[in-house]
Amino acid sequence: MDNYTHTFPRHSNKFLLKELVKLRLLTDFKRSFLGWLWLLILPVFAILTWIFMKGAGIFEPGKMEIPYTAFVVLSTTIWALFFDSYKNCSQIFTTYGKTLLVNKLPINIIIFNELIVGIIKFLIPFIFIIGYFLFIGISVHPLVFIFPIVVLPLQLFGASIGLLTGLFSALAKDFTFLMDNFIKLFLLLSPVVYTPEISTGLLAKIITYNPLTYLISSPRNLLLKGEVYQPMISIICVLCVVTLFILLTRFFVINTKRILEREGD
Repeated sequence: MDNYTHTFPRHSNKFLLKELVKLRLLTDFKRSFLGWLWLLILPVFAILTWIFMKGAGIFEPGKMEIPYTAFVVLSTTIWALFFDSYKNCSQIFTTYGKTLLVNKLPINIIIFNELIVGIIKFLIPFIFIIGYFLFIGISVHPLVFIFPIVVLPLQLFGASIGLLTGLFSALAKDFTFLMDNFIKLFLLLSPVVYTPEISTGLLAKIITYNPLTYLISSPRNLLLKGEVYQPMISIICVLCVVTLFILLTRFFVINTKRILEREGD
């Protein structure tokens, strides 16, 4: 079996990761007129859509302790971290396939590169949100400083689903299309634009068994109240996600060449 972790000396992995992150950040918006401002503009458009739907009475988001606008801007930003992790990791073999195969670049470095870039992109709108909350008088818990760590399990979950999508896409190309649309549907089945306490029949049951309920609600509650949403279930979800991510990363490190050869068939 091909293990790509030892292709590069370990001391060079940190330098390689640093250069990959820098390159990724510089090239993402290289030909864009607004550049990194899109990280703030796109969420605003999404938020306005949900506010319009609420105002039109299309759905009832449930009782909340902060204004709906503030709730949505925070929740959709957290969701974006999950979705971007999924999307970027699902495209690793497409984006870096030739580099991985020819240069034997360690795939774990590529995965960590996507995670680091994702959290950096998340922090930009997140800092803006904190400023907005303070401006309109919403108190933020002192644990805000560990928020990037608290949302890490959500990011790892997105990355894990993305890696699995990339794997199955090597067998059937339309699997990516199927999963992309399923993940978008999952937004409506997760407490992003409504509270997890919503109780409308089938949706309430889906929310109860949806791991995203705990991975999204816990960071949000910690920021606003300083408490974890349903601690025991949230801890179990975190442990399962971390274990899944470690196992998948190890699997891809060992089987990179085999997967890439199947991708090229």
